[in-house]
Amino acid sequence: MSEEEVIVQQYKGRVPVVAIVGRPNVGKSTLFNRLIGIRKAIVGDRPGVTVDRLETQFMLDSRPVILVDTGGIGEGTHDIMQPAIDVQVDAALEIADIVIFAVDAQSGSTSVDAVIADKLRRQGMPLLLVVNKAERIGSATDFYALGLGEPLPVSAIHGQGMPELLAELSTMLPDTADEQDQEEAEKPLASIAVIGRPNVGKSTLINAWLGRDRMVVSEVAGTTRDAIDSMLPYKQGFVRLVDTAGQRKHGRISDVIEFVARVKAVQAFRMADAAVMLLDGAEGIVEQDMRLMQLAQDEGCALIVAVNKLDLLSEQEWKYFAERLNFRMRAMTDIPVFRVTAINGKGVKQLLNEAVNASRRNQFTIGTGELNRWLAAAQEAHHVPSDDGSMVRMKYASQTGTNPPSFKIFCNRPGKLKPTYKRYLEQSFRKSFDLTGVPIRFSFLGGNNPYADKGK
Repeated sequence: MSEEEVIVQQYKGRVPVVAIVGRPNVGKSTLFNRLIGIRKAIVGDRPGVTVDRLETQFMLDSRPVILVDTGGIGEGTHDIMQPAIDVQVDAALEIADIVIFAVDAQSGSTSVDAVIADKLRRQGMPLLLVVNKAERIGSATDFYALGLGEPLPVSAIHGQGMPELLAELSTMLPDTADEQDQEEAEKPLASIAVIGRPNVGKSTLINAWLGRDRMVVSEVAGTTRDAIDSMLPYKQGFVRLVDTAGQRKHGRISDVIEFVARVKAVQAFRMADAAVMLLDGAEGIVEQDMRLMQLAQDEGCALIVAVNKLDLLSEQEWKYFAERLNFRMRAMTDIPVFRVTAINGKGVKQLLNEAVNASRRNQFTIGTGELNRWLAAAQEAHHVPSDDGSMVRMKYASQTGTNPPSFKIFCNRPGKLKPTYKRYLEQSFRKSFDLTGVPIRFSFLGGNNPYADKGK
């Protein structure tokens, strides 16, 4: 695991969104690829190559940022795809904290650019005018007429102007200092996200916990369009509850609301300590449920599964459902499963208590001495398999973070460690310290113990 991945996993603040918009063929996808450092967007030399939105996460000054690429706006009245592209751009704008308006220095400012500029100006959000293909000095001058401030000349294909662009973006990121101060002053006992496919009863469950109709409840799938926070008094403090919009497969996200919901759900995961995966007992479990569970754990949430609407199941039907659930979850380790009927409150109090406990487990810390005693015992109980006769020896471990619990292990040959042994270590650690449902992060580094001389 890279240092960058560790930072992403440990970061629990709201992740800002940067959207790139502009007319077709100005180099938005090339700019997207340049910013994230990999070729993720399809790049072509004709308008309309990017039809759907594409988003990814990258690090900007040690802070995660979601970057969104969009289809081109305008110049496509003859193209039946253009209305769909316009809708997708509107979706990106709806969730963006910062907009990069990309224009083309080689073609100059056009009437379509002026229309887009007017649309963006009315949005009233932080905006950066980026003039791409500006290899020639002075080629950005034409774009002052758009009235969007100082144009920033770049060449995405050659990398010119990118340090200046990244520096500007960094200064425009939302300031989280006030949010952090407020959270420190009123820190919840736990932050819990309720996740699941549309219409499985997420809002009904949160209403049952709150004891009032905080969420709109409807039989129409997709009633919840945003991630909504509710504060629930709990013992000597409060719990933050986040209801997320129902998640469909990527291929079925066909409108603005679905796209916005998915991005905001990921943001909700990043702010939560634990996630309750709600399943519909009457519908069974599908592949998308498994993907959503995996996504929650990838984002560092402790995971609990709750099966809802059990009043609609006979005992025989529940037995079949449980067998299928155990089979589908066979690759996931120690995920607790609860049975509830949210509409009448059955089992919901026990589920809330367990979700709070899971949140606390995800904040687990351990002393260095105890950690290394466990590491020695784990190796003694199950010796590290060796490749080519080489001995693999793990020497020292230290904790690097929580939410989820993260550790560095120093060993002589990290590249020789097999995935099966890494899974064994995770399972051993989880079992030894009663971390049911908690994702464990180990990174393996070569070299000697860097702290060996610290105590001398």
